Amino acid sequence: MKKITKSFFLLSTMASAFAIAQTQDGSLGATSTGQIDLDLQVLDSVEITSLNSIDFGTYGAGNTGAINQGDSFCVYRNGGDGYTITPTSSNGSFELAGTDSNADTIEYTVRLNGAATGASSASAVSYNAASSTFNGSVFRDCSSTDNASIDVNIAEQEIRDATTDTYSDTLILLVNPI
Repeated sequence: MKKITKSFFLLSTMASAFAIAQTQDGSLGATSTGQIDLDLQVLDSVEITSLNSIDFGTYGAGNTGAINQGDSFCVYRNGGDGYTITPTSSNGSFELAGTDSNADTIEYTVRLNGAATGASSASAVSYNAASSTFNGSVFRDCSSTDNASIDVNIAEQEIRDATTDTYSDTLILLVNPI
């Protein structure tokens, strides 16, 4: 069975190579013109860069209200075409997990924006669900200007319900070309 599979793969690879690079030879004469067809297939390429950690600091008796922190970053997409971002986390949901044995968690929401102007006014995105479609930069470094942003919000009641501890999570942003 392996021999048949290898032979089929070799024949199909050779057939593909002949289909892609055909030549047309010239004819004998004072001059001769030949032609070579050139083919290139460009595949999807994306890259997310310029991400920074978000440190919410400390929250104590003198603090009130929700906590909102964000970050702007760069998303390259070949051709500047569309992409979505699917957020997940190392904790399995949008929640900060405590390091103490009491296993308290603090839920948070995530907003994404296809502009670096801030995501706080953007719509929240669900865990493990694709965001709306944004357009990428044609420059891998976004020409030194970020083109996307994230906002993470923690409601005051989530913090007030949590016991004294240090809480953390790793937010994972999967960029999907469209």
